[in-house]
Amino acid sequence: MNASAKFWNKVAEGYSRQPIADEAAYQKKLQVTREYFQHSMNVLEVGCGTGSTAIAHAPYVKHIRAIDFSSNMIEGGLPIAYW
Repeated sequence: MNASAKFWNKVAEGYSRQPIADEAAYQKKLQVTREYFQHSMNVLEVGCGTGSTAIAHAPYVKHIRAIDFSSNMIEGGLPIAYW
């Protein structure tokens, strides 16, 4: 495991509980990004963290796959993904 994965695995639990620092800016980013999507698209998000952005974009594309090298970040997002 590389140093980056070790770092993100270590901070993952606290990260997943933190609120988004600037919710308005985050929502604007989602809106701007969605303008590039088509419902027929397959999308790959690399470095997805807990997957919250992928989950937010999923209704706007055919399929989204989100990956991260921190297994703890992925695990932290599972409760969000399966609610």
